[in-house]
Amino acid sequence: MHAETETHWIILGTDGRHVSLGRTEPSEAEIASASDALAAQGLSGWLARMQGNYYSRATVTLEPLQHIGTPHDADWQAALSAFHAARHRATH
Repeated sequence: MHAETETHWIILGTDGRHVSLGRTEPSEAEIASASDALAAQGLSGWLARMQGNYYSRATVTLEPLQHIGTPHDADWQAALSAFHAARHRATH
């Protein structure tokens, strides 16, 4: 059985909070707008590509593409763990 893999672009905050930007690669203007919105709130994170269905119990993978928001040296693995914990709560 072959399941089609979904691709979404998301903003992942350093604390695991996240928001979807959609299924098409965001433009530079959209990325800049998201980065400015985070920075205005003193927040930071990453633009990331997510493979998989968020609401499925199957595994999803995230690939960090670029830092956005305020400058940071936050731990990607910590943010990723927080993301997976939030996703688990939403799907179980």
